[in-house]
Amino acid sequence: MKDKVLFQIKRLTHKMYFNIEEDGDNFIFHLKKGVPFSTSYLIFKHKKTGKRISKEIKSSKAVISLDELNELDEYGRFNVFVKVLVMNKIFIQRIKFVFQNSNKMIFDKKNHRILESLQSKYFNLSFIYKPAEFVATATEFKKENNQILLKGEIEAYDIDFNSVEILVALTSQWRYIPCNWEKDGKTIKFDANIDFEIEEEDIGNRHYPRIRLKKDDIVIDNARIKAKNITINGIDDKYLDYIENFKASEETIPEEEAKGLDENEYCSMLCIASDSNLIFEILNKRDINRMMKNEKRLLEHFSTLENKKLVFFESFDGKFYAGQSRYIYEKLLELGYDKYFDFIWSYSGDLDIPGNPIITDRDSRNFKKLLKDCEYWITNINFPNLKDDEYIVHLQSTYGTPYKCMGTDVKTNSKKIRKDRINIGPGKLNYLLTANDFSKEVFKSAFDYDGKIINKGYPANDIFYQNNAKKIEEIKKDLNIPKDKKIILYAPSFRDVELKDEKERNYKLLLDLKALHENLSDEYVLIARLHPLLLKDLEIEDGMREFVMDLSDYDEITDLYLISDALITDYSSAFFDYAHSKKPILFFVPDKEKYLGFRGLYSQVEENLPGPEIYDSQELIDAIRNIDDASEEYKGKYEAFYDEYCNLGHGNSAKDVIDIIFKDVGK
Repeated sequence: MKDKVLFQIKRLTHKMYFNIEEDGDNFIFHLKKGVPFSTSYLIFKHKKTGKRISKEIKSSKAVISLDELNELDEYGRFNVFVKVLVMNKIFIQRIKFVFQNSNKMIFDKKNHRILESLQSKYFNLSFIYKPAEFVATATEFKKENNQILLKGEIEAYDIDFNSVEILVALTSQWRYIPCNWEKDGKTIKFDANIDFEIEEEDIGNRHYPRIRLKKDDIVIDNARIKAKNITINGIDDKYLDYIENFKASEETIPEEEAKGLDENEYCSMLCIASDSNLIFEILNKRDINRMMKNEKRLLEHFSTLENKKLVFFESFDGKFYAGQSRYIYEKLLELGYDKYFDFIWSYSGDLDIPGNPIITDRDSRNFKKLLKDCEYWITNINFPNLKDDEYIVHLQSTYGTPYKCMGTDVKTNSKKIRKDRINIGPGKLNYLLTANDFSKEVFKSAFDYDGKIINKGYPANDIFYQNNAKKIEEIKKDLNIPKDKKIILYAPSFRDVELKDEKERNYKLLLDLKALHENLSDEYVLIARLHPLLLKDLEIEDGMREFVMDLSDYDEITDLYLISDALITDYSSAFFDYAHSKKPILFFVPDKEKYLGFRGLYSQVEENLPGPEIYDSQELIDAIRNIDDASEEYKGKYEAFYDEYCNLGHGNSAKDVIDIIFKDVGK
């Protein structure tokens, strides 16, 4: 109990933040969120040297002065921490950045130095202390006559100069642009018209424009341009404007014409203020809209006084918006749980996720920070190990009922396979989701798991018990599949028997695509859905592209289950889910003897397959041509298989899981 209390105290310190007030040569830190512990300190710590200033927080307030920083005699970055002494324990935590603390700045005019706030890459509060002769701030940024009009002000010390220039340094160009300028008391006002000629190599790059002062040909100093107090059309301060003025050819493309282009051919420029500085970023138009929406959500999360609790979702390392995670999430939205929670998705794909979640991914700078902020995790593979994660409700939603041996059940001489075996010990999970009684027992044994199991069926399979006629029609239309063609789905398992090393995964397609094309293309379309672990794309000859569709990167395999008329698989768990549809299943296993010797199969399943095993391409072609005969032959086995492995859920799995995981929410 004491450990849990200490953990909650740690979380409280993690969520503390301050509003900063500039007062002469001082920064006053006012505690605005968090418990004002009786003994607590604000710490300014130099990132490289470790030198620090420690000030006690009294009456929810602490003061840092320039005199104290000058005594340290250190330029560079200072990170800000809070130290709390409670229950004979010391807690030290970085202070998080909130947007109202952007652009906080003190000018040390005597020593020509600046101390200014900034947001670290992990959304923490930092300060930079550096020498400077002047500060330049943008006051206006807008599109005007196919150019960018940039206006601003310079606050300078006693500098003798006679020209002001803006540096533009995109990949495709590097030039200084002269500015108009005039003195207005102690302030220098400047403006310039910037004409960008964007090339393909500029797309996706960021550029920090700089301004410099010169005396004749001598550069006195240069600095990044601040972006303070600029708001355009009600867009959040962090987003100043975006300019639709990029070209895919020699001429600018009008909006109405651009709608028909590939999104990567029509680009826009986003000008944002990050770390208090102006940034030009070249993106395609769709990515800009998504980025703006998501950054606004991140800003709301990191700067809101009272956040809702957070639920974190991920499927297959964030590569897909799919699986149990997706259907649990969408059911939460349907049931109105967004009243109680904010949702985060780890996702690197292109789909627009409903419900306005925060989006991150495993390569994002904020991934682990957001993960730590969450009270719930829902995933179908492993998350990174994080300290104190035992206090987070973690649902391992899994995917598939095992046919090939799993975990410690794999009997192999391969050192690599043995090394990769997964054991889920106590404290790692709160709940494990299973699709049926068989997988419940297998997962307990193969993964050495003795925690709580939710054996309610898979939420992703709820869809089989709904009216899907309209959905099927829409999916086929989106995939441009002719209405007169039947669909075969080929979903083979990953063969780690062919794994050469950790970095390369080889896979030889066992299907004879050419033979299938010659014999079946008049009647069928073949959709290939290879395993997510396969890195290489399927090679399809040009003449077969109307017959074979590689949809290995299609997010939701359940969509492909719905639209297909039959499934070809081997040792994949896919057929357990597909059996909910009661449509024909064929097992193409020409390498079965080799596979059995390397990895092994669960005999209980092997003896009760709901379809024929097929060992060569001609036999497969004949089975597809006579698919009704195969269905009739295996009717009894299929029904028994359905009763054994598909007997749970039937449209209610997502709701059942939510009732268990979130049973106390809203009460």
